[in-house]
Amino acid sequence: MTPVHQTLIGLMMILIGVFKTWLHVGAVPVLYLTTCTGNTIAVSTGPTHVLAQAHCWGCYLFLAGLMVSAYAVYRAFKGRRSVAYQVD
Repeated sequence: MTPVHQTLIGLMMILIGVFKTWLHVGAVPVLYLTTCTGNTIAVSTGPTHVLAQAHCWGCYLFLAGLMVSAYAVYRAFKGRRSVAYQVD
């Protein structure tokens, strides 16, 4: 896989991770329960700590995307430097 493809995959992972985290943090902390009679009861789950609310797989995907992109950029620049310093 070329560094360009790796960078693009890493950027997609970053975008998906940010979007998932944004959706998770923006979710209303309410649980809706359906009763036997067909009514719906809204139960507030109460305020939670920001770090507990923001914890989801989006954070991990964002970090993995950063690592993949950083490694791809490192590989691309390492390949360019090795050619420039090559002495025959």
